[in-house]
Amino acid sequence: MFFVLLIAVTVQAQPKYERKDFSFKTTKVKNADGDISEVKLGTYAGGKLVKEYTYELSVPISEDLAEHVGTVSEEDLNFDGYPDVDIYLGYYGGFSNNTEHDGLLWNQQQHCFVQAEGYHGIGEPQPDPERKCIYTVLSNGPDKRVTSYYRWVGNELQLYLENTWRMDDEDVVDFSGMLNLPIQCYTAKLDGRIPIIIVLQRNADDTVAGYIYYPRAKNPAPIMVVGGYTLYNGVGIYGLDEYQPDGKVSGFISLQHQVVNGWDDKVEGTWTNPKTDKEMKITDVTFSHECPKWFTKSLLTPEDPGNIGREYSFQQWRSGYDEYLGGHISFRAVGKNKVYFECSNIVRNLAEGRSDEGRPAVLKGNMFEYRDVNECGYGFRAKFYPKFVVLKTITDNESLDCFGAFSSFDGIYIKVKQ
Repeated sequence: MFFVLLIAVTVQAQPKYERKDFSFKTTKVKNADGDISEVKLGTYAGGKLVKEYTYELSVPISEDLAEHVGTVSEEDLNFDGYPDVDIYLGYYGGFSNNTEHDGLLWNQQQHCFVQAEGYHGIGEPQPDPERKCIYTVLSNGPDKRVTSYYRWVGNELQLYLENTWRMDDEDVVDFSGMLNLPIQCYTAKLDGRIPIIIVLQRNADDTVAGYIYYPRAKNPAPIMVVGGYTLYNGVGIYGLDEYQPDGKVSGFISLQHQVVNGWDDKVEGTWTNPKTDKEMKITDVTFSHECPKWFTKSLLTPEDPGNIGREYSFQQWRSGYDEYLGGHISFRAVGKNKVYFECSNIVRNLAEGRSDEGRPAVLKGNMFEYRDVNECGYGFRAKFYPKFVVLKTITDNESLDCFGAFSSFDGIYIKVKQ
């Protein structure tokens, strides 16, 4: 005879908290020398402990100097409308404003606090709700300061831009137009002789844009560079063209950046003259997030549909033809967010086409897609930025049959007429 014992197990659902339910309590912990070395932060809901966090101070502080250590501030650190938690952990030492903080972010979707990754150790963080960033101002010697701007990517705070300035600077530079994407700055030399500065931004489409600057040029001025990015075996590979205002390519830049920890990153590359094929190595590279004062407006801000240019062009030197060849596309507005276009691209063979009369391209934001340009069904996407447009094929290889071999509309076209 078999007996079956049925046991009812009740699974208690986890409580669903709201941000307003929480209060906080901190406890300072001493080390063997009697100095404050840790702070414990308890998060409570309805008087019950939900979770306790332990923070180790980078520099233990004597009890008589630790009055404010463990102070909790409830403010919206990530600008999502919910108060978060900042906890003060003392003074690092060194120059002014070098204070230590950590934080918790309220996650409304999960109804709990999560760790504010990257927030610890940045030195007296200052939230800026208007620009939706956090910045710090730290000393860089007796007469210089560094302003660092950070933005949240999910729950992680990432460094976007740094600006080093002198205490006696009269002009204050506004970098609000550069806080859309992180800055990558490469200070280097060509063949160990010619100093250059390459400053870039990269968006989610891996479009890269910025400037190259030659400090020793006769009339030094930033020259626009635009291109693409790929990641291969942990190495970021940048292929960039150096563009003159008329769309002519005056140089090719290849950069390989292997990220280690910022200090020990490995960066190498070349600059090539397109007419002579003379190649110079990029040497003595220093990588940073420093933004020069002449770069204050991002080239990768999505363009307003009402500000699209009339003509865009690029020209590359083709040694086999001993002349510049390239592409050209023109636009004609026919109503709100609607344009007719006509495009030709002859980098290799001829690819040309236009929109049908009565069927204009319709912009959605800074982009449009247009199909059936010809009887082969060719289609492409156009994405507009302040100084250029990126054209990319969106149909299969068979749709290229109406063009010359290896030809399409693909390319980066520089705005040459507004």
